[in-house]
Amino acid sequence: MDRCVDQFLNSLSAHVDLGHSKRNQSFLRQISSYCIGKPEHVNPRQANSPFADVMSSYRFCRNEEISSSALRKIRLKSMLSSWAAKETMLLINDVSILDYYRHNSKIDRRDVGDGKGKGYEYVCNLAISLERECVVGVAHDCLIDESGPDDGDIIDYHADVPFQHFPPTEQQRLECNHKHQLLCHFRYIHRQRPGVRKIVVADREFDDHYFFQGCMVEGENFVIRSNALRNVQIPLYDWFPKEAHAPHYQGLPCTEGYCCADMRELVQYVPLRPYKALPLDGKGRHTDANTASSWANLSMGACKIRLYRQFKRNKLYFPPTEYVDLNLVVIRETQPSQGRDPICWVLLTSLPVTTWEEMLKIARIYELRWLIECFFKLLKSGYRIEELRVDSSEKVAKHLVCITIAATFILNLKQAAGIPNAARLDGKTYEEIKNAGRHPNDESISLQMRIFAYIALAGGWLGRRNDPISTITLMRGFRILMQNLESLRTAMDFLTETGQIFKKQNAYDR
Repeated sequence: MDRCVDQFLNSLSAHVDLGHSKRNQSFLRQISSYCIGKPEHVNPRQANSPFADVMSSYRFCRNEEISSSALRKIRLKSMLSSWAAKETMLLINDVSILDYYRHNSKIDRRDVGDGKGKGYEYVCNLAISLERECVVGVAHDCLIDESGPDDGDIIDYHADVPFQHFPPTEQQRLECNHKHQLLCHFRYIHRQRPGVRKIVVADREFDDHYFFQGCMVEGENFVIRSNALRNVQIPLYDWFPKEAHAPHYQGLPCTEGYCCADMRELVQYVPLRPYKALPLDGKGRHTDANTASSWANLSMGACKIRLYRQFKRNKLYFPPTEYVDLNLVVIRETQPSQGRDPICWVLLTSLPVTTWEEMLKIARIYELRWLIECFFKLLKSGYRIEELRVDSSEKVAKHLVCITIAATFILNLKQAAGIPNAARLDGKTYEEIKNAGRHPNDESISLQMRIFAYIALAGGWLGRRNDPISTITLMRGFRILMQNLESLRTAMDFLTETGQIFKKQNAYDR
């Protein structure tokens, strides 16, 4: 595992150029600290000192010679250099609130959430390999403070012709518009490495006509969950009754051979076939099959749609310049249980849906979106980003670049041990981990599995069947493992001699 950390840092160091060797070393030292819980090349007696780690981090954030934009470029360059040519990049986009309502010293906070909090909005593009289903890194992120997004020096938010007539106040609002940011960030990432196949994935707040059009102009694909509230045009399908046809609204003319439909009606008529049974707990949340209190039987179907209506920016409507032809994938419960809302996912995609296998691929792509929620949880509950005591978003952003790189390493510990990314363990995997934890010296068990079991148990996993092994557990356990290995490196003879003494003595002699 230590060798894995060294390889990880060596790969990153090839792309680090902050203008001075001391700055380069400081950057790598921060990432090493966040990976294994201590900075490299320090006095062994201080290596595990939380105070030393904290002071090193704060000095790095305060260094005015290092900009968050330079660090973001290094992170993106490093990630793209390791990307396999034949792999597909899922760009998972989402927004998380960093609430610093108790930290009055921050000089550039803004109202966040429901307006009761103060802090920043964190916009993240998480890159995931579709083929390996693992997190490869953060392609780009930014913080929105009271003056707007902090990445205006590398992202052009004002290049789009329809919005160039906006006055300055509206331009500033446009920069903070999450739908507009999604397209601008995607363009930036796409143009850094145009040869990589990319699929943008996001939840329903990013359902936007203008983004779909812009993404298809760049020749890339997307899977976006729809809010299913718009009026669309569809071919004259036999299964869609005439009485369900909707009136034509303002926008482009209705195409010959098409009719208008309200998506709320359309999803009820799309032909479906059984997809899978989803285990749910007593509160209607996804859970393990062994602990399920109910099951949701999901079905899936697809059809073609055409967007023709106006789109909105800053509460202003803009006429569309062209139709956008998409595929609609509907995944819903046909016989929901009483007492809860039925499950219904309405996905808009530019990917083909002509076969059942293609529809299954789209469903799986959207299911992988949950990895960004695990990522946010690791940043907040693991690295405690909302407890950072600095006074500006620029310093928070520099800290975030370091911990997002380290978090990528932690998130891939399961894959390194050959364990599925699912939150809950299946029966076979649970028995393998439990057996490896009980017999750490059994060489018939793979070393990767024994290491993973040690990390999980050291991090607080109790070994119970229904307990998930979270990324926070892995982060804590990995740090304990590395601290123990450091002790063995620096005091092997002493620990061996001490171990022999305590091994021979009984409890009454100690």
